[in-house]
Amino acid sequence: MPRLAASPLICLSHRIPRTAGFRVAPIAARCINITATAASSDPALEQEVNINPSPAPIPSPDARFEVVGSPFSLLSVSLAASQNLYTRRGTLVGFSGKTENTISTLSFLEPFRRAPVGIPFLYQKVSATSPVTALISTKNSISSIVTVQLDGREDWVVAQRQGLLAWTGTTLSLKPQYNVKLGLAHWGNTYITGRGLLALAGKGQIYQIQLKAGESYVAHPSNVVAYTTATSAPLPFRFKSSKILFQVPDLGFGTLLQNVKFFRVMGETATWRALARTYHTIKTWLRRSIWGDRLFLRFEGPTTMLLQSRGSRVSDVLTLRDVDEIAESPPGAVQDAVSRKIKEEIKEITSGSAAATKTPLASQDASDSPTVKYATIRHGKAEFEKQS
Repeated sequence: MPRLAASPLICLSHRIPRTAGFRVAPIAARCINITATAASSDPALEQEVNINPSPAPIPSPDARFEVVGSPFSLLSVSLAASQNLYTRRGTLVGFSGKTENTISTLSFLEPFRRAPVGIPFLYQKVSATSPVTALISTKNSISSIVTVQLDGREDWVVAQRQGLLAWTGTTLSLKPQYNVKLGLAHWGNTYITGRGLLALAGKGQIYQIQLKAGESYVAHPSNVVAYTTATSAPLPFRFKSSKILFQVPDLGFGTLLQNVKFFRVMGETATWRALARTYHTIKTWLRRSIWGDRLFLRFEGPTTMLLQSRGSRVSDVLTLRDVDEIAESPPGAVQDAVSRKIKEEIKEITSGSAAATKTPLASQDASDSPTVKYATIRHGKAEFEKQS
C-alpha cells in the first residue's frame, strides 16, 4: 500500500538556551521530499524500436511518427498542412484537429499487381489544410509497431504481406515486386525507396538485427518483417537433415507394370487421376505442416533486419506448389542451377565476341582459303584441270 504524501519540506532545528561560556553550534537542516507512487508488479517493457539510418535524428517538418501504448500497439501521427498520410483501411482509431479541414478518401494502389501476391491494396488517404494528429492501430490482437525513417541512402524490402501499416512522404515510392530468387520463401514483397516515414506492424515484439560486412544470419521467413537491400539478396537455405538414405536398385517393376494393359487403362481413367491428385495433396500438406519449418533464409551483411517474435504459419508464406518444389529439390540445387546458368551465359558471350573479332591472317596456309576449279566433261567423264 503506498504511503500518504507528507509535507515536501521538513526542516528540523533545536533551540539550546545560551549560557555563559558555552557556544551554541547550529544544527544542520535537511530537506526531504516524499511523494506517493503507485505500486506496480509489471516488469519494465523494452524501449520502442525506431530505425533511423543517421546517428542523429533528422527533423521532419512535414510529419512525425510516435509509437505509444503498452505494448507498443498505437501509432500517433502528427501531420503538417497539406501533407498526405496513407494508412491501411480500417486502422484509423482517432483524430485530433479541425475535422472540417480534413479530407479522407479510399485509394486503390495497383490492385492488379498487389492482389495476385496477396498484398493489401486498399488504403485510406488522409490530408488536411491545417496541422492535425491521427491515432492508428492494427487489427491483430497481439502486435507491435515500429517506425522507419528513410533518407534516400538505403532502400527497404517489406517481406510480410501485412507488414506495411502506414507511410507518408512526397518522394516515397512503394512497388510490389516478384523476386524470382525469393519466390520460394516470399511471394509478396514491397520494395520501398525515397525519403519519408514508414510504420511497420508485426506479430508480437519486433527486434532489430544489424549485420556487418562478412557476417551472415539465418532466419525463418515467417519471422522476417523487413530488411534493407544489400549487394546480395537473401537466398533460401535448408539445414542438412540427419536422416539416412538407402539406395535401392531399380528392378524394373515400374516398366513391367506399364506394359500390363490393366494398369495402362486404369491410368487413363478419371478415378485414378482423382486418387493421384488426392495423394499428391495429402503428401504436400504433410510436408508443409510437419516438415515445413526446414526452410530458412540466409542474409549476408551489411544489412539491417527486423524480426517479429511470433511468426506466421507456413501456409501464409508458402503455397502448395512452392512446398512441393522445395521438397523435391535436393539441398544446394538452386545455387548450383544459378551458378551453371551464369557460366553458360558467360561462355556464350565470350564465344560470340571471339567469333565477331576473328579476322584472317596473312600467315595462314593457302589451302585454308577458298579455291575455284574448272572441269571438262568428255564422253560422260569429268576431267578437272590442274592448277599451275
